[in-house]
Amino acid sequence: MNSLFLSSDLMFSPRVAHAATLHGGSVKTVLSPGKLEEELQAGTYDLVILDLSCSLFDPLIVIEVVAASQQQLKTLAFGPHVQEEKLASAVQAGFDTVMTNGQFNQSLPQIFTVG
Repeated sequence: MNSLFLSSDLMFSPRVAHAATLHGGSVKTVLSPGKLEEELQAGTYDLVILDLSCSLFDPLIVIEVVAASQQQLKTLAFGPHVQEEKLASAVQAGFDTVMTNGQFNQSLPQIFTVG
């Protein structure tokens, strides 16, 4: 499973990439919205993961960019449980899965085993 991780958290990115590698996948960290478009044009991906703590990405814009790529991608967003508005904005934008940071951390191994 090839994934894009939209986050500016450079300390957490290696952990996400390691979880993917353990299950035969790969993760590329994307640090800006413009790079998301470039990556989707240049490669084929299965999953886009949005860190809602990263204010650079708007969930609705991410969904629009993913839809415009015409790739069959799953989308997942996660964020702090106390930021209910951000979690709700990801649900409203149309993300396939939205979870809290705790749920994401707990589910990390399983996220990359599902094809």
